[in-house]
Amino acid sequence: MKNKINNFIIQAGPIRNILYILGIITIVLKPDNSSGLNLEGLQFIPTLVLPVIAPLLITGFFLDMLMSRIYASEQPAEIRQKFKNISRIDLLMASLLLIFWVPYLLSMS
Repeated sequence: MKNKINNFIIQAGPIRNILYILGIITIVLKPDNSSGLNLEGLQFIPTLVLPVIAPLLITGFFLDMLMSRIYASEQPAEIRQKFKNISRIDLLMASLLLIFWVPYLLSMS
């Protein structure tokens, strides 16, 4: 199991790994739905910056999934499997971001 995770991290590449890490950080630091907008101190990061970054990350995951599918269509079976796994993780991360952030974004309006 650990070997599979290490192989996936190596295959995914540094930019995708940064995208995954940013997605996880955005989910972990999501504020409560009842918290208001804080403009002072470090509290502005989860209440002002992360609600802007979350939709951008969702879009980034969907675009990466699309490009992975396009690139995989012209490759041999082994490489196609790699990009299929990447597409699955992209879909998982986008789904998690949507599940965690949509209620918060709807409560802001």
